[in-house]
Amino acid sequence: MKRAVLLDMGGVLVELGGEKPFLEMIGGGLGAEEMWRRWLASPSVRAHETGRLDSAAFAEAAVAEFGLEAGPVEFLEHFTGWLVGPFEGAHDLLDALGERHRTAILTNLSAVHWPIAESYGLFDRVECVVASYRVGAIKPDRDFFELALGEVGATAAEAVFFDDNIVNVEGARACGIDAHLVRGVAETRARLVELGLLPD
Repeated sequence: MKRAVLLDMGGVLVELGGEKPFLEMIGGGLGAEEMWRRWLASPSVRAHETGRLDSAAFAEAAVAEFGLEAGPVEFLEHFTGWLVGPFEGAHDLLDALGERHRTAILTNLSAVHWPIAESYGLFDRVECVVASYRVGAIKPDRDFFELALGEVGATAAEAVFFDDNIVNVEGARACGIDAHLVRGVAETRARLVELGLLPD
């Protein structure tokens, strides 16, 4: 059956390099999951990644909010470097999926990272890209997923979603979407095969 396969970008199709350095930057002994919960609940992050706060103002607000010793300029340079590049096999995975299903990339993405991500050649391999800063909504919120389903033209029952962040997986499941926690292309492909969405 043809499905709407919805894929996160960072951590699934693209390697993220910011998690460990940011954990060190904020200190406090947080684990990765708790860091991401704080990040996704942050007023400054949510404002920036939904296009309501420019990058300079975001950097100032984030430094204050997270109690960082780094200054705004240093933090913004650090943040800009979070995207490392596509995982090996990301383009082939999207091509294989596109032959069998409707596909979309669902990403919390800022204006800072859009041109970097666009240069990877992933966006033109899916039917649509739903980026938080362009649509004014953010994962894991219900309005983001409802908007994404509308963009793809699918119901929640027709969709399957893959993300490396349990917070976003939980948000998708709350909307009735079959959602799976995966990290990297190899794990994503293996799960797709398990679900019968790609051939072995």
